[in-house]
Formats: sequence, structure tokens, C-alpha cells
Amino acid sequence: MDFDSVFRKYHHRLYLFTLKFIENESDALDIVQNVFLSVWENEKLGVDELKIQSYLFNAIKNSCLNYIKHRKVIRKYEQIAAAELKELEVFQYQSGENSLIEKESLQQLEDAINSLLPIYKEVIILSRYEGLKNKEIAKQLNIPVRTVETRIFRALTLLKEKISPKTFFVLMQLSGTFK
Repeated sequence: MDFDSVFRKYHHRLYLFTLKFIENESDALDIVQNVFLSVWENEKLGVDELKIQSYLFNAIKNSCLNYIKHRKVIRKYEQIAAAELKELEVFQYQSGENSLIEKESLQQLEDAINSLLPIYKEVIILSRYEGLKNKEIAKQLNIPVRTVETRIFRALTLLKEKISPKTFFVLMQLSGTFK
């Protein structure tokens, strides 16, 4: 049998057979077309008609099973990707929320520091924002180290009353992070 007569005789039957496995008509047509392409490229028409029919239906069945396996892999990947996207969205939302909270905390902290007397404000800025040691602050301000320690202690006591515990914790963690 030549290719044209095999194509005309089996195309529609193979298409209907493929639709039993594959619901998408376009994909079913593609599978049938690929099987016929394989027959054309491999010149499998030199055998009797019974073997051709058997080959075509087996090739369709195997192609459909491969298609189904591939679709399962794609669905699994899509589910994983969707879950990862959802996690990323949640993370982005939370990090944005945390960023806003941190910004508000830093603004509250800045306002509280600005409300201090200048002698306390100065040592807190040098200590927490510029990361200077008490000895360096004393040298820069030309005052005793003990005075620096006392001013820092009083400034922190005043700030602790003015800001939330979380914001105070942020202040205690600062040490030259804004250099």
C-alpha cells in the first residue's frame, strides 16, 4: 500500500481512536499527524495491511500514553509553580508589611531622639548611629568617659519611656549601621 491510500483509509479512524484518550481535538490531530509523519519518514509501508493497521494503532496508543504522562508532568510543575508563586506573594506582602513597620519604628525612634536634650541626643547619635565607643565620644566631646556613660544611660532611660519595647530593641541593635 502506498502512503496516500493508508492515510485516507486510517486517518479518520485513528483520529477517533485518539479522541478516546485525548479530549483536546487539536492535540489529537497533532498526535495522528505525528504518527503518520513517523510512518512517512521510516517508510513502514512495505509490509502487509494487517501489520500496518496494527502498527498505526499501537503507535497512536503509545503516543497518547506519552502525551498523558507529559501532561501529568506539566500539571505537577504548574501546581508547584503556583504554590511557589503564592509563597512568594505572601513573602513579598509580609516583607512589605515588615518594611512599613520598620519604617514607622525608625520614624518613632528618630522623633524620640530629636525630643531629647541636646547633650543626650549628641551622645546617642555618636554611640548608636556613628558606632563610636564611649572613649572615642569622650575624646571628641572633650568630656570624661564616665560623663559619656551617664549621658547614654539617661538618654536610653528617657527613650525607653517614649518608645515601644520593639523600637527600643531596634535602638539597642544600632551600632554604626548608618555609617
